[in-house]
Amino acid sequence: MIPTVEYIRQKFDEYNELMFEGKLQPLPFKLSSARSFLGQVRCCRQKKADGTWLYSDFQFIISNKSDYAENVVEDTIIHEMIHYWIFSNQMQDNAPHGKLFVAKMQEINRRFNRNLTVLHKKTKEEMDEDKEVRQHLICISRFRGNQLGITIANNSKLFMLWDALPKVPKIVECNWYVSTDPFFNRFPRASSLKVYPISRSELEPLMKNLKKLVRIGDTIKVED
Repeated sequence: MIPTVEYIRQKFDEYNELMFEGKLQPLPFKLSSARSFLGQVRCCRQKKADGTWLYSDFQFIISNKSDYAENVVEDTIIHEMIHYWIFSNQMQDNAPHGKLFVAKMQEINRRFNRNLTVLHKKTKEEMDEDKEVRQHLICISRFRGNQLGITIANNSKLFMLWDALPKVPKIVECNWYVSTDPFFNRFPRASSLKVYPISRSELEPLMKNLKKLVRIGDTIKVED
């Protein structure tokens, strides 16, 4: 399903009464076209003199870029409501999904037969259904032992990754390519040194549609 603001508000009110004793205050609900997350609670953070954080100005955001099963959307809303419960009560967790978050998540799973997780991992079916054509800047890395890894660069970090990836321990070779093949949609766009394993059997059928990139000074272009 593709969530709407009305659906998100309805589910928020339902789960607020059911799971949070109706104590969560209303906040702005927004949709996002982001692919990098399913949901977020955004807020302002101000560090206090005692080292703790003051949270304010909350926004509840759900991505409507992809079509997910309704239970995935519901779990995403509940997941973000746990974050909002922590922030709005000025509770201080020890990590983004720390002890407070995990304890509340496990309580909800147990009491209400949910399947909340810290992160949503796309199924193969969900990844295969993403057919949108968009450009990818791709580094194929070869490690000692001939294992392969793949990095899809955030456009603004291309030069940084081009310089930094060959310096990663155990990487012996890096080659850069550009492609619009939807297969590469399944990988997140990297702003840091993230290398994901990929098998030769997965990669070989894709190589014929990759265009090799070369760097000449401050210019990166398709190889002639």
